[in-house]
Amino acid sequence: MKKLFLVALATIACLSAIAQKEIGAYISDDSGTPTNIRNAPGGQIVMSLPDTCSYMMTLSNPRNGWWRVEDVECAENATDIPLVGSSKGEYWIHYSVVGFTTRNYGTQRLCLRAKPSKKSKAVHWLVGETNVHPIDATKSTDWVKVEANGHQGWIPSEMMCYNPLTTCP
Repeated sequence: MKKLFLVALATIACLSAIAQKEIGAYISDDSGTPTNIRNAPGGQIVMSLPDTCSYMMTLSNPRNGWWRVEDVECAENATDIPLVGSSKGEYWIHYSVVGFTTRNYGTQRLCLRAKPSKKSKAVHWLVGETNVHPIDATKSTDWVKVEANGHQGWIPSEMMCYNPLTTCP
């Protein structure tokens, strides 16, 4: 019995260590049409979010430009939006329709890096608060790869603000 317990404990610890952590984002889709959520990356549309409120969401497990949707909330009234329609129990959204703003306000500059490291080469500078789209994240989510103004690069996650209604402190 003790051996079984130790195996179970080791399995849980291993799964926790490899689990992808989460990031926050909001719908950043200016197409004028509802934003689609799919049952797999590039899969069948299982939900559409109408343009009736500002949606905040928790995303995880980035895969080739797609993010797994963990939850969705209407920011104006803090109402949870149920995820429904996927027989797989998975919900995915493309990076191009989600985003967050950077936390460099006024004329502050934020460096997009070639790799997720403060020592990595600068590939572009963002001046002032900028809307960006998250493409990927490190396993620890300390760094997020973003696309902004036609440029891609890595920023530290502490520079993210995913509340669409206000700036972050």
